[in-house]
Amino acid sequence: MTTTTHAPASVPAAIHPAYDPTPSIPRLITELVQEDFWARYAQVRGDAPHFDADYLANRKRTALLLRAVIADIVALAAPGNTAAAADAASAANAVRSGDWRLQLPAEAARTWLRDQYLEWQHSEAPHPPNCPGGCRGSGLVMQAQIWQDDGVAVHAEPSDCLRGEEPDPHGPDCRCHGDGRRWNAERREYALCDIYTPNPAYEPPQPVASDDPWSTGPYRDERPF
Repeated sequence: MTTTTHAPASVPAAIHPAYDPTPSIPRLITELVQEDFWARYAQVRGDAPHFDADYLANRKRTALLLRAVIADIVALAAPGNTAAAADAASAANAVRSGDWRLQLPAEAARTWLRDQYLEWQHSEAPHPPNCPGGCRGSGLVMQAQIWQDDGVAVHAEPSDCLRGEEPDPHGPDCRCHGDGRRWNAERREYALCDIYTPNPAYEPPQPVASDDPWSTGPYRDERPF
């Protein structure tokens, strides 16, 4: 006996996708730490009254916002973890408290948070005007994308500002072999490897066995003394 199931002709799209694409938590932590530093710096120095009030308020709010987004992403990764969901909702309501808004139930608070994060991402100045990355608040910097075979950059495009941090390195198993650039033999030029993509067929180099009696392993270690 064959049972036939009839699926609906079209599956309705999600009413509110959480994060697309999902933000990088290490990058969020970098931005959170820097925003929190700028918000507290004037207080520690004791000259907060000389800072623009909106500047300090924006730094404090952004730090709370990014903290809540991190908590929300962690909760989304573990749907059955009610404690993580509660933490995310509390963090979202902390942002609302800073905005002098009423508190919301857990799911409503997290939905509101995602809208706020999207709004922050697309704002005219998501980063502070004195951003260490040199974007002057725009959140974008010009980054080389294509290089000649002699290493001279020939094309650049606007890219996300990393707030002065170096890009995360790619491993040797990436399609760029860890260089961060991919060689195009047809065009005889290098292109930026923007996404770390591990190659499942990659085989790490095998250690060379040593016949040194003082060696402590197959990696030709130094003598113990």
